[in-house]
Amino acid sequence: MKTIPNNAPSNVAAIDERDPNAGGASHLYGIQYGGPDDVCRIQFQHGARAVEGSTAGVFDDDLLAIVQDRMEAFQAGPFACEENAAALESIKAAREALGVRVARRIKAGVLGVNKAH
Repeated sequence: MKTIPNNAPSNVAAIDERDPNAGGASHLYGIQYGGPDDVCRIQFQHGARAVEGSTAGVFDDDLLAIVQDRMEAFQAGPFACEENAAALESIKAAREALGVRVARRIKAGVLGVNKAH
């Protein structure tokens, strides 16, 4: 397990080892947000989609979409501030970059498989 630094009063950790055969990333994370039993597990897609032996999970853009929704709500309410605006713009830029990546992978015919584009 690898602890990941964060700016919140919670503990974040990569639970599994980084997999060099599946993008070089960890695929299972935990966030301890309260007591020892208060843990949220986040399972990312591990392996090519719809391939036997792969583990279904969420994608990076899924989590960014959630955070974007929260930042937009904060900016529309009483917690609007410069920092949230900057975070929101960065999240939008990250999602746009991931969208470009998906488009390139579709064009290269490698979306959903473990191949570089």
